[in-house]
Amino acid sequence: MKRTTKWLVLLIVLSVLAAACGGDSSTTTAAAVDTPDTTAAAPTTTAGSTATTAPATPDGPKTIIIGSTDSIAGLDSADAYALHDWELLRNIGEALLGFAPGTTEIVPALASDWSVSDDGLVYTFFLRDDIVFGDGTPLDANMYVDHLSRMLTLDGSGGVGGALGTPFIEAYQAVDDRTLEITLKQPFGYFPQVVTGAPYMPMHPDLPMDALVEFPDAPIYGVGVWMITEYVPGEQTVLEPNPYYTGSASAPKVDRIIIRYFSDAPTMAKALEAGELDIAFRTVSDPTLLEELADVDGLTVGTVPGGGVRFMIINHQLAPTDNPDVRKALASLVDRDEISDRVYSGTAEPLYSMIPVGFLGANEAFDDVYGSPDIAAAQAFLTAAGYSETNKLQIQVAYPPEHYGGTAADLIQLLSEQFEASGMIDVEIISQEWSTYIGAVIGGQDYAVSLLGWFFDYPDPDNYLAPFMNSGGLGTMITDPDTNEPIDADTQVLMDLLVQAGIETDVDARVALYADLQELYAENVTTLPLFFLPEHVIYWDYISADDAAASLESLNIGPTFDLHYELLDSSK
Repeated sequence: MKRTTKWLVLLIVLSVLAAACGGDSSTTTAAAVDTPDTTAAAPTTTAGSTATTAPATPDGPKTIIIGSTDSIAGLDSADAYALHDWELLRNIGEALLGFAPGTTEIVPALASDWSVSDDGLVYTFFLRDDIVFGDGTPLDANMYVDHLSRMLTLDGSGGVGGALGTPFIEAYQAVDDRTLEITLKQPFGYFPQVVTGAPYMPMHPDLPMDALVEFPDAPIYGVGVWMITEYVPGEQTVLEPNPYYTGSASAPKVDRIIIRYFSDAPTMAKALEAGELDIAFRTVSDPTLLEELADVDGLTVGTVPGGGVRFMIINHQLAPTDNPDVRKALASLVDRDEISDRVYSGTAEPLYSMIPVGFLGANEAFDDVYGSPDIAAAQAFLTAAGYSETNKLQIQVAYPPEHYGGTAADLIQLLSEQFEASGMIDVEIISQEWSTYIGAVIGGQDYAVSLLGWFFDYPDPDNYLAPFMNSGGLGTMITDPDTNEPIDADTQVLMDLLVQAGIETDVDARVALYADLQELYAENVTTLPLFFLPEHVIYWDYISADDAAASLESLNIGPTFDLHYELLDSSK
């Protein structure tokens, strides 16, 4: 028996769904846009011979130290597609458009204004006159076109170009030094939301046009409020204000942000309690640990207004999940209520579709199709696939142990038990460090079943389906990564429905299309949705943030689920 409790926090996205089908927003006015000192690692070489040295940091800089169990997978915005990477890129860069912190309002960013052609196909962005990288290098439309070329044409392990670039963009050009024109393949009304993402944040022109640089040398100069002055993957990242920033975001309230990386949430929690950290953000999900931290005098455990989906990427090209009966058997065996109760003490919301409750057209297709958990149905699917109690399905289930907090191992262990409860499956659990793991998943050559989390790139239901279908589907491999050609006729139907739903402007018609799409998605077990989990940020009482745009408790984490470092302050 399934249990569903609707999370009110998700309802914040409803206000933007009508706008997602709309057109020009060019009249919008710009708005302001995750102790003891820690010694940073020595800086690496500078990014290019033309860079101008930024002003030296004064003695005794005012510093905020943030702890995270996340890690850096890559910092080239033409390919980066992991949550922490995007948080860093959003702090050192700006995209064509942005979200006002704590809201779903789209505001100008690099583009001071924009317009849309009557047919919805041509977007014209008018760049600000004063955009400057952190070393003093100015940005013009031709340089931005070069960035788009890198994102759309270079083949990297992140897969962001295939998810957020090539499915939308037909052509692009610099009309003049300040004017950029992008022509779409279809009139996607939510395209202004797409161009708020990190792929639309230009990298410094010193990066090569013919190669991605996943780990550029520091300093890493963007056109945003901050610049990365030093970083050592797996240890720490140091950010300092960009002295040349000319955008509308608030001026930083501190001189330096240091992010320290931890292998597990309990170790990070101890460092927080010991005063070695000012903030812990991503990922503390163990309810017991959250309760312990909430009892510490001076600490606030804030719940972020929104959260992430956890799901399994199912590879449709690798054995044994290339067999649809195997995929259906796995879908029939998942007991989401048990996962929520045993692993998350009831705090995880079971999901029966990739589209969470509160988004346009969300339904419970996986429960409707499979009635999960249903062991008898799973056994029938496995028998049809040629397996039995004496000839068991052998399958590997992979996950990154540190990336999703201390509960990830418990989640995968319980999920494996649920699969093996069929009596016809043996599971081998595989763990791998995140920066290697994510490339292996997306590359589609290593894992048949693997754990991933998802925070939307833009607040539209399309973004909970399209990334797992287009251009290799981030590891589902239901389409060719290079050509986007579907692997079979059923996938072609899925892809056609996806495009129709994306360009439809009538809300009721969109809902009907997403109903059909989610049902076919479930029948195909394109991915396997598990649950929605709220995020938490824990901080000391001397930490504050601008509360003009959102709840102070959440430290202004809005629809992008990122900490805006310039809004943070410390009275320490």
